[in-house]
Amino acid sequence: MRLVRQDVRPHQSGPKAALSRIGRANPLVLIDEIEKAATRTDYGRLWDVLLSFLESETSCRYPDPALQTTLDLSRVSYVATANRLDPLPGPIRDRFRVVTFPKPTSKDLDALLPAVLTDLAKERGLDQNWLAPLDGIEREAVAKHWPGGSVRRLRRIVEAVLRERDVRALRN
Repeated sequence: MRLVRQDVRPHQSGPKAALSRIGRANPLVLIDEIEKAATRTDYGRLWDVLLSFLESETSCRYPDPALQTTLDLSRVSYVATANRLDPLPGPIRDRFRVVTFPKPTSKDLDALLPAVLTDLAKERGLDQNWLAPLDGIEREAVAKHWPGGSVRRLRRIVEAVLRERDVRALRN
């Protein structure tokens, strides 16, 4: 899945901007890789601001300083992703339900390859039907270099295999 960043106007909070954009009172806000948020306190930390959005008592009467009014953000839902939980402060971890996913292994390769190929086809501006699946030799090359773990690494390996495929096609 690809996420498209919607820029927030400087005069609106993120949740308020989401409410305005979709015209409904129950948007979902995704915070990707929350553990990588800045931790300096001189300009305000995401974690500190987020706490007031996650508490039902404060989110129903959130004072928006830019709009100089009180907003009801209690219907906004939050989903956060993280690669690690240890950098996150306890109050943040306490307010989210933690669902862990195991890292993919080499046994997951055949399940992951179709999605990786579909994503790469879209990036190339191709219909996924025009991008042939990996043949046996290509799949073995990927399996040899990807023992599991990072799907980003898997993607880079598949990209390299497809580049080599394109080079071979140009020679023939």
